[in-house]
Amino acid sequence: MLAWANDLGARLLAWADDLQRRNRWLGFPYAVVKKYFDDAGPRQAALITYYGFLSIFPLLLVAVSVLSKVLTQNVALREKWIDAVVPPALQQTVDDAVTAMPSSGVALAVGLIGLLFAGTGVVLSAYYILNHLAGVPMRSRFGFVQRYLRVFLMVGVVLAGGLAVGAMNVVAGALPDISGLQQAAATIGTAVVVFVVLAVAVRLLVARPVRVRASWPAALLGGVTVAAVLAIGTRLLGVLVTRSGPVYGSFATVVGAFTLFYLVSQALLFAAELTLVQRRRLWPRALVASRPPTPADMRALTGLAAEQERLPAQRIDVHFPAAGRPEGDPTA
Repeated sequence: MLAWANDLGARLLAWADDLQRRNRWLGFPYAVVKKYFDDAGPRQAALITYYGFLSIFPLLLVAVSVLSKVLTQNVALREKWIDAVVPPALQQTVDDAVTAMPSSGVALAVGLIGLLFAGTGVVLSAYYILNHLAGVPMRSRFGFVQRYLRVFLMVGVVLAGGLAVGAMNVVAGALPDISGLQQAAATIGTAVVVFVVLAVAVRLLVARPVRVRASWPAALLGGVTVAAVLAIGTRLLGVLVTRSGPVYGSFATVVGAFTLFYLVSQALLFAAELTLVQRRRLWPRALVASRPPTPADMRALTGLAAEQERLPAQRIDVHFPAAGRPEGDPTA
């Protein structure tokens, strides 16, 4: 009886595998999910969430400090801009922290530099993840100095992007609230800013030339998805904090922020994976390891192996004796 059940299961898997190999509408989504797990997607999303949470507070302090210094003569605009940048659940904490900071001089400069260092965690994690997704070998990645120069430049881009999103929300708030016009304008403005930030991130952080035509689909999809998540998530954040308060107490804000960050991280990862699978034709993939690998399997697995080349003279050659040599992996 057990042998019969195993044989039936094997036949069903073989039938499903053949079906998704022939049908793009089944094979392509499966290939995206397959590559997501090949790249340890859940772990990458957790890293972005963790470092994003640790980095967001220092970067918010820098943004609020800059706005407080630049808009000293326009208090109303400054308050609106800060309200648009800082989530409501964190506003009191950020206000208290900014008040405790030095007001001017060398102490303020040193404090801001320290906050920028603290804010590099999310960009550094993005650097490692982007190069991993792109399959850049270890030997080809940026050295220590060049890497940190690019990371700090990207931190500045992220700050500018955050302030730009806040400005978009302020402008949208000045529009007449007709049929959700304010919300639509704010969401579109956020999507445009996120698109630009993501496109710049690929150019700055990926240690190989990437053509604009190869990167813009992921940046566009990521921008639209992140804007949608933020539009819904910022409202949900207050609800999450309120509802989880009785269970988590003072940690309710942390739980809500982590949830929002995780949604954004997953959105960005799947946007990147979908674009890479489409660009490199990494579908269809084998449904089970016992079946012959497809050319897409060979390209994907060869890329994962080649990523571990660490010395300039090191090369890793991958063979699939039962299926022939892998096809070349087209570069982005």
